[in-house]
Amino acid sequence: MSDLISSKNNDFDLSLGLEGTHALISGGCGLIGRVIAQAFLAAGCKVTVTDIVDQDTASTVFDINDPNLCFAQADITNAEALDNTFTRAEHSFGSPVECCIALAGLDLSVLTQTKSICDMDPGEWRRVFDVNVNGSFLTCQRWLRGIRSAAQDADKARKLKNVGLVIMGSESGTFGVRTQAAYAAGKSAVQYGLLRSLAKDAPRIYAKARVNAVAPGAVDTERFRDECERYGEEFRYEECEATVGSAKAVPPEDVARVVLMLASERFGGSVHGQCVAVDGGKMGSLVWGKGELAERGK
Repeated sequence: MSDLISSKNNDFDLSLGLEGTHALISGGCGLIGRVIAQAFLAAGCKVTVTDIVDQDTASTVFDINDPNLCFAQADITNAEALDNTFTRAEHSFGSPVECCIALAGLDLSVLTQTKSICDMDPGEWRRVFDVNVNGSFLTCQRWLRGIRSAAQDADKARKLKNVGLVIMGSESGTFGVRTQAAYAAGKSAVQYGLLRSLAKDAPRIYAKARVNAVAPGAVDTERFRDECERYGEEFRYEECEATVGSAKAVPPEDVARVVLMLASERFGGSVHGQCVAVDGGKMGSLVWGKGELAERGK
């Protein structure tokens, strides 16, 4: 009988057990990233936030004097700069980055959308893949290299806990985006191909290492609400109501809670190589808008 149920007097420990864990969140100043970073701080972690923005901008989002927070500007497409960022983080807290949240990337809302892939600029395709795919690869690679280095040091290896990686995917990687195929293809690449390759690799580097992904649907951020006002109720209906069981956008706090669960060895210790949908029950993507079939003459 397990220790958990060996005694009627035993209590089920509901704490995340993340206290003291060094977590790095790339893209941590973004509208979702900042909520995730604050969640890790609330869980008692040592948090490194990286982003393309400078420290002055970061200071409007975080208390950069918090002893449990380290901010480092980083371009995830630059391997040398990214390595320097991880090294700075390791020196700041005196420990390797145990948990990495690879969030940084170009969001769909900042990309040019076209009526058809026929009209897409090939340069836009290359740019999206350079940031969202290559940048994610470089982030994951540097995290795993840091774990490998720590695992080879007996003293550091004993102190490792909550060793894990969470890649930020998207519902777009599952259902596609007709007007921005590069974004959808890039998300598919990281939340399936990269994730499942790392799932076979990481435990060979450190036995308890885990890698997972989250794939949010439309997230109820300030930017999404602005888009709904700009494009109207039809946009809201198509994005987060028509094919979503809960018929609403996902609160960013819900995304953060799932990421915390996956990061926690105590809660997510048996979850590995999975892409977890945080989308309110997305059933598919809308193919035809109202009136489009009539325009086709059907």
